[in-house]
Amino acid sequence: MTAKGAGLGLSIVRSVAATHGGWATATAREDGGLVVTVTLPAGPDDDGLRR
Repeated sequence: MTAKGAGLGLSIVRSVAATHGGWATATAREDGGLVVTVTLPAGPDDDGLRR
């Protein structure tokens, strides 16, 4: 199975994660798939403001 797209999905995920103080990583799978991991902070930043 192959999927076609504009290629913006991972870029958007990374941008949203960064906006919230986190990050996203992508790892290719041997079967041709992709694992995307998004990590977000659990609480406020050091300045005490929630973003």
